[in-house]
Amino acid sequence: MIFLSLVDRLSRALAFLSGAVIFGIALLVASEIFLRNIVGVSLSFVWEVSVYLHMCAIFLGAAWTLRTGGHIRVTLLRAVMPRLFEWFATLIGLVISAYVTNALTLLAWGYYATGRTSGSTTDVPLVYPAAFIAFGSLLLTVQIALRLVHLAMGRPVELDSVREEGANAPIMD
Repeated sequence: MIFLSLVDRLSRALAFLSGAVIFGIALLVASEIFLRNIVGVSLSFVWEVSVYLHMCAIFLGAAWTLRTGGHIRVTLLRAVMPRLFEWFATLIGLVISAYVTNALTLLAWGYYATGRTSGSTTDVPLVYPAAFIAFGSLLLTVQIALRLVHLAMGRPVELDSVREEGANAPIMD
């Protein structure tokens, strides 16, 4: 139970970090537009760095999105056999996520081993965004595996993040 709670807390913290990163991207782009149009100076790194940050934000927020039920689902099949569908979909998702995590980890390791950079004027070492993306994917894989644990224990697989009256619910044990 402690591990389940720890993963939930880490997933939530990374979701907040993901939101902060998205806000940072907005600030970077707004600064670039302002400086280019008003001052006549362009921040050449903004567009490239924003793409890397955006990809990191997507993967860092993925585990919490799964835990709170924010991912897209096929409700037609779920309505027919809900329990069986949850098991089947979670197992398929786990296999796919584990494969993607492995591929992203190998990609990040390859970038680290070769020292590969973006090849642009900013020459960003690609290991940094790749490592964050691989870590986010790993946490998503762990969250999917823990979804199986929740199913086996008969517990809800998703957390309710909002109470009926609209106040924030306690979302973790």
